[in-house]
Amino acid sequence: YVREWDPSLLTSSARTGHTEISRRRFAETEPGSVEPISRFFKLPEQGVSNTLRAGTDGARGAFTSPRPIHYRYNRCVTVREMARLHGFPDWFRFNVTKWHGARQIGNAVPPPLARAIAGQVMDALDIVPTRPKGVVELGDPGLLALDMSGAAAHFGVDAPAGRRDRKSGATKRKQIDIERERLAQGVEAHG
Repeated sequence: YVREWDPSLLTSSARTGHTEISRRRFAETEPGSVEPISRFFKLPEQGVSNTLRAGTDGARGAFTSPRPIHYRYNRCVTVREMARLHGFPDWFRFNVTKWHGARQIGNAVPPPLARAIAGQVMDALDIVPTRPKGVVELGDPGLLALDMSGAAAHFGVDAPAGRRDRKSGATKRKQIDIERERLAQGVEAHG
């Protein structure tokens, strides 16, 4: 179906506010390699992306899956850039939060793959597709801003458990401490 949408409005394009330390680390990372502290992959200008994953749910700590670093800019890619890497059309909308939008993409089958599989199934079943004539509106954008309990209430289902029930026991180091250690190692190595 053709979608009714405004192509001049590009949704899910909010950038993450990185610290100066992170931006410097991203700048020092060569395209096509992994930044050693965050373990984020820096995209090459030409080539393929790493797999865009969903991360974990709240019961397992709600860990964000690593997003790639933009090949040109010292930042992680936006949800829209992830969607384009995954093959989503620009009319497709995602949850307004970066975390949930990235999770939706990571949980999705890439649209070009879904289309290829569906095409093979239709060929095997001797089905000839026809193009629908209708136009589909995108719906209420307010639904994209619902949190889990709001969405559950809206659709009349039970809300998932919102608290962690598993702890890893790992302690997270502060970025400034990691940077201080890295700089100290550089001084020791260079005398």
